Amino acid sequence: MTESAQDDKKYVTDPEKWLDETVHGPDLCCIVIFRGSWCKYDHYYLKKLGTHHKNIMKKENVKLIAWTSEGPEAAKKADEEWGLTKEHSYDLVLGDETNALANYLKEDMILEDLVVTTPDDAKVSAEEQKAMVGTYPNGMVNPAMVWYAHHGNLVLNWTSKFDVEKGETGEKGRPDIDQVWEHVVKRKHALDHGNAVMPAHGDMKLCAVSDAELQTAGCIIS
Repeated sequence: MTESAQDDKKYVTDPEKWLDETVHGPDLCCIVIFRGSWCKYDHYYLKKLGTHHKNIMKKENVKLIAWTSEGPEAAKKADEEWGLTKEHSYDLVLGDETNALANYLKEDMILEDLVVTTPDDAKVSAEEQKAMVGTYPNGMVNPAMVWYAHHGNLVLNWTSKFDVEKGETGEKGRPDIDQVWEHVVKRKHALDHGNAVMPAHGDMKLCAVSDAELQTAGCIIS
């Protein structure tokens, strides 16, 4: 289901309330932030995460949501072209160029290191920019991920960290899915037994994605 199928857009008008209502329903909830419908690294990673979700995570009552600051049309495009809801069991694919949800996550210290840039600052190629559906009027929110367990307890947060002034782009950085799932399950089990947990965060093992892997997966923009 893309955002056009929803009754409202609380994630835009009231992101705090939307987040609270969203994460308190399922046993586990993951929100993954991606750069946009044009990004070959997002294409590869979201499909890989979706395969893991369909085969493993969904059995544990995981709600999986993808969000982009490229806007609603871009979210719809990514969902349809990458088969996120239809083939990979994503529950929602959302887009919002106002960045309301991202701003809330950053301001509330849930994703305090969230990086927002322009496409040019992130060294997005002219070819990739031509493929963009949205214009990022409030900046491009770079990759991040947040997990909740046990109906609303924060158990993992991750943001792509890079220094624009040093010419770093962070385009390939995505957290290793197996390690993420291990962290999440461990903390959920602790909560199940009445134990308090601290969220997993900071540096994590990253997926090693090569252009050869992307080409094999059909994620190269021609």
